[in-house]
Amino acid sequence: MRIHRSFIVNLNEVQTIERSRIIFGKTYIPVSEQYKDKFQDFLGKRFL
Repeated sequence: MRIHRSFIVNLNEVQTIERSRIIFGKTYIPVSEQYKDKFQDFLGKRFL
């Protein structure tokens, strides 16, 4: 899923989600405002 103009992530590999960023080990990837709504919709459907 695209979460930022510069990043596409495999959501099956996400370890932690904090505020507006995804954490893979020591790597922090921001979730941009442009993609935040789609990402939040995905999380709502997948984890609720």
